[in-house]
Parts: sequence; structure tokens; C-alpha cells
Amino acid sequence: MTNFIYHVSNPIVGFMDKRLSDTINSELKEFIQFKWKPSADLLIAIVSYLILVGVLYVAFQIITMENVGPSFILYGFVAMLFLGIITPAVYVVFVKKQALSEIGISKKYWLLSIILGIVLGVITYFGTLATIDLPPFMELLPLAFMAVTVGLFEAIFFRGWIQLRFENAFGAIPAIPIGAAFYALYHVGYGMSGSEVLFLFFLGLTFAIAFRVTKNVLVLWPFYTWIGGLYTNITEGQVLPFEALYGFVIILMFMIISIVTIRYIQKRRRNNNKVYKEN
Repeated sequence: MTNFIYHVSNPIVGFMDKRLSDTINSELKEFIQFKWKPSADLLIAIVSYLILVGVLYVAFQIITMENVGPSFILYGFVAMLFLGIITPAVYVVFVKKQALSEIGISKKYWLLSIILGIVLGVITYFGTLATIDLPPFMELLPLAFMAVTVGLFEAIFFRGWIQLRFENAFGAIPAIPIGAAFYALYHVGYGMSGSEVLFLFFLGLTFAIAFRVTKNVLVLWPFYTWIGGLYTNITEGQVLPFEALYGFVIILMFMIISIVTIRYIQKRRRNNNKVYKEN
């Protein structure tokens, strides 16, 4: 019986080892490869980034949060939802005819991504939120939903959209610091200082490296990046009215609905094309 199990399992284990080895070698080769392929995709990503930073600057530095309605419309609907989520998804799926995995939304390595995200989230929690006294629940809730919503926007826009466009153009290694720099500099739109931007560059490096492990946004969201954002908001004394919760819940719902809808349309078109070719 033992010999039978050995003879049956040995080829299977060998095959699995070979597949794992081939996958690792392929991923490593892709990671260390340098390129010079700047394209229209990269230009469009950069233009969308500049527009987004401009919108944020208008929302926070010109209109200011004293005019909550117009400022939130620019921030939530125009910057985060339209420019941050819908624009990359629509461009990749309907213009380039590619999968949403091109902006980090993928089933590939989903379990590994979630596990890594939870581990990083727990480590971050004990280094941040666990060290401070949290505000009352009714004050904490809108801050938490703001952090979660911003976290999804940043994961898709800066890692899936910006970082991967630079990776396609120049390779993974240059794309990591470039993506981190774009992430840090976008905070100028919020009115942050040079020292804060420098800190955010190194934080962006951490996010960029974590994302690149699987190229799946599930590494970063919903278990990891927003924890640090919430910690920063609390320690800086930021307070939001409870009504702000409704706005961020709406934006978050629209983000998820947009992604699901675009994915559904893409899948339906593929099925229709398949049927058409078979006929």
C-alpha cells in the first residue's frame, strides 16, 4: 500500500513542484525586466493624474471645506469616483479591450492577497490604532468610512492604474518608486507640506511593494491601507459631522457598483462574441 501511494503521489508532487517553480521563475523574470516602452496608455494615465490633482486642489484649496457641498462633489464624485475608478476601468475594458486585472482587480492570487492584506493590516493596527484612545463611536464611524473609501480609490488608481502603466512602460522595479512618488505628490492637492509628502513617499513605497507581490488590490484593500489613514485622521484631530458618513457610503457603493457593472458588461460582451463566432 505504501509503495502504491508513493508511486501515485510522486509524479503529482513532482508536477506541482515544477509548476510552482515555473511560476516563480516566470514572475521573477517579469519583475526584474527593464523596458523602454512609453505609450499612449502611460500618457493618458499621467493626464488623468494631473487632472485629479487639479480637481483636489480646487476642492480643498480654492473652494475649501467651508463650502461642503461643492467641495465634496469635486472630491467624492469627480476625483475619487469618476477619475479614480470609472476612468481607469472604462479605458482598460472598453478602449483597450483588456481585463480588469490590468488595474489590479483580479481573481488571480486572491486568497494569497487577502491573507497578506490581513497580516499587514494586523501589524499596522497594533502599531497605530491600538496605541491611541479612539474617539466615540459616532465620531469614529464617518472617519472610518472616509478612510475605507479613500483606501479603495487609492489602491485602484495609484497601484492598479498609475503603477502598472509605468510597469508596462519601464518595468516593475522603476515603477515602484515612480508610483510612490506620484502617490506622495498627489497629496499636494490636499495642501500637505513637503515633510508630509516625503513621509508619504516612503509609505507609498510600502504600498507599492505590497501590491506588486500579487498585483491584486486585495493586498491593500479592505484590510490594510485604510487603517493607517484612519490613524492619521484621528491623531491630527480631524472631526467629521455624522452626516458625512452618508456621503462616503454613497461614494463607496457607487465605486463597487461601477466595478461590478463594468465587469458584467465585459463578461456579457465576451459571451456574445463567443456565441457569434460559434454560429
